[in-house]
Amino acid sequence: MTGGARDQRLVFGEVADLYHRFRPGYPPSVFDAISDFGHLQAGAPVLEVGAGTGKATAALLERGWRVLALEPDFEMSAVAIRELGPRPGFDLAQEGFEEWDPRGRHFELLCSAQAWHWVDPELGFPKAARVLAPGGTLALLWNRPEGGDPDLRRRLDAVYLKLAPQLSARPPGELDVDRRREIEASRLFGPAELVRVAWERTFSAAEYVHLMLTQSDHRLLARDDRRRLLDDVFEVITRAGGHYRVGYVTLLYLAHSLR
Repeated sequence: MTGGARDQRLVFGEVADLYHRFRPGYPPSVFDAISDFGHLQAGAPVLEVGAGTGKATAALLERGWRVLALEPDFEMSAVAIRELGPRPGFDLAQEGFEEWDPRGRHFELLCSAQAWHWVDPELGFPKAARVLAPGGTLALLWNRPEGGDPDLRRRLDAVYLKLAPQLSARPPGELDVDRRREIEASRLFGPAELVRVAWERTFSAAEYVHLMLTQSDHRLLARDDRRRLLDDVFEVITRAGGHYRVGYVTLLYLAHSLR
């Protein structure tokens, strides 16, 4: 049972501060790989699609790149501006990629972290190719949850099967999708490369519940249904020692524009 007709792409703004605090970021080696693939120097112009609260934006700015971040949600944009506004090279437009007007501007890198799946596929790759400089780099990345305590995983799965069987009990993240086919099928980019970076993060029971509150399918649950579900999730993790170690793999897809 869902909580009404809301745009799933924009429900994250309901919990923007929780999103910034509890959603995991990305390993530095991911941005090393982007830099090496694109031969990007300090000052390179970067377009970020779906910046959210700026979790990946901060890493792009740390490279000395000039970042124009696009984020359609007001609350998410507000957190990004609060966190990153004073940094040199940072600008933000509160717009979706599809509606945004590049006004003839071109970028050496288009990066989208945990957001490209929300972009209209018929518009996304053609517009990305148009706004990239000749030979510019497309970098799409997602965190995929993998591993963790299998016994605890089974107990959490049982909670979801009972209270919300339509949902996955796994943390937010890209699942079993290989985006290389989509990139290459557009015929606008060269051969796509996939870089995988494994890492892990341990959540307390409370932190894990807060993480689940940032997951769009959980946000669309009716409030009472979501509360019952997450109360039981909290109890299962608490009985198991109070912490849940989640394994992640960051999937980074890289390709050069053929323009």
